[in-house]
Amino acid sequence: MPMNTKKPSRWSSFGATSALAAAIAVSSLSLAPEQANAQATPKDTVAIAIEANLSRLDPHASTTWNTFRVLMHVFEGFVAEDLTQDNVEQPPIVPALAESWDISDDGLTYTFNLRKGVKFHDGTDFDADAVKFNMDRMLDPDFEYYQSIASGLMRWMWQDLESYRVVDDYTFEIKLNKPNIEFIRRLAMGGSGTPRFISPESIRKHGNDSVETNPVGTGPYKFTRRSIGELTVLSRNADYWDESRIPKIERLMFRPISEVATRELALRSGEVDMISSPSPDSIDQLEASGLEIVSSPISTIYMMWVNFKEEPLKDVRVRRAVCMALDREGMAEFHRNGYARPATGILNYGGPGYDPDFKDCEYDPEGAKKLLVEAGYPDGFETRLDWTMGGGGDVNTIGDAEWIQRDLAKIGIDASIESFDNGTYWDMLGGGIREGTGFMSVSWGETSFFWLDQVIASNAIPPNGFNAGYYDNPEIDVLLANARSSTSESEMLGHLARLQEVVANDMAFIPYYTPVAIYAMQPNISGFVLAPQHWHDYTGLVKN
Repeated sequence: MPMNTKKPSRWSSFGATSALAAAIAVSSLSLAPEQANAQATPKDTVAIAIEANLSRLDPHASTTWNTFRVLMHVFEGFVAEDLTQDNVEQPPIVPALAESWDISDDGLTYTFNLRKGVKFHDGTDFDADAVKFNMDRMLDPDFEYYQSIASGLMRWMWQDLESYRVVDDYTFEIKLNKPNIEFIRRLAMGGSGTPRFISPESIRKHGNDSVETNPVGTGPYKFTRRSIGELTVLSRNADYWDESRIPKIERLMFRPISEVATRELALRSGEVDMISSPSPDSIDQLEASGLEIVSSPISTIYMMWVNFKEEPLKDVRVRRAVCMALDREGMAEFHRNGYARPATGILNYGGPGYDPDFKDCEYDPEGAKKLLVEAGYPDGFETRLDWTMGGGGDVNTIGDAEWIQRDLAKIGIDASIESFDNGTYWDMLGGGIREGTGFMSVSWGETSFFWLDQVIASNAIPPNGFNAGYYDNPEIDVLLANARSSTSESEMLGHLARLQEVVANDMAFIPYYTPVAIYAMQPNISGFVLAPQHWHDYTGLVKN
């Protein structure tokens, strides 16, 4: 069952708002949900307030979990995750547009047996030629409809690719140049590009850029309209190929409301039916007003990228001092009101290799001061924290920065804070940490370790990825390659354990907490399952 406690027991087992909102904000503050039904959404519609604007709607070029929460209902790939279970460590992989697949004995050839009778939302057929069109679009610079953004963005998916081909109308073959133990799971991932399939005919007819305004997939919901910064609407696909998953709700409306207090007021007033990421400080009050709370641990880690180009931070003693200065226990317990636990290693909860007992450093401010003296900074130094105002799953990220700022001040490091909207911030991260900034931070972590290929590999140094601090250790590249090509889970976990040690020894990244995911919703909403993933399946929603 969904959990609504401050500290879910699963921790122990794994060691721009509308004028309406402004007008009703004051009067609705103390209203229970049933008192605000004048603003209620239609019976056949579920309105969901999300944390930030969506990015590109092109699945091959999209970024952010927030965006993938929408896109995963429009587009599908070979496989998917079963997000209908909340009592698992990792969502299981299930067939999607591939009914089944065969893997050669050497682990290099994948033959996908495609589902017959599937239609894109424009009525055209899904088949092996449609798959090849999409593969060419992601991978072939000479293809007429090549999406250039996908090349760098999706290196995590295709870096081991040798070739691909149509075998027959409903069989497609992919060959790798080396085994990849996570290949099938990676096919289900998103948030940094996603290998899902767009209608070829829609692109031929309307042009390559039309995906942004007319995204056409095969999923359980169809794209209806988008007003950037205000609203994105999906409509039920009554002809969806999986009859058991045809949505019960006619329309999903996604409303970006970045300010958490305004998001909560929209829920209280009845302007929306659900909100993601309410403030941990508001949970008791929301429950007391009759709203439902669903919470669960999630495979997210908040961490700081360290700028190896900044003079003080070139010294590992300084980087270690920063780690030792952070009171991560206090941050989780008091700043996050218990809806988090300290993160002390780069392998995230819910992902392969997670070890709750691993610690990159101990909290020791006095020891941190001594390290700064040894490194030649007895009086500390000045730096800057570039921070995001938040995206999918984020709440009060500036409060995180202020907590870190205070901890650093205690050891003599004077850190200013500059904040940016989430879209701008991701562009900055992809361009590398700017001069004068010591640290940037976003939430990441996955149920696969593919994200590490984007974050810590040397070939992910900008502009080729999100290794924004310019961390360059050849051993990391070897360990990532060995982990991908492992022939057993135990072998993979051994490489990942060593990788975590190396990153901690280098103090290349400084994690600080893993949050509990939280949704709040009207009492007449049911059928929502908060699986251990950054994105969620809304097809089972019911509105009573």
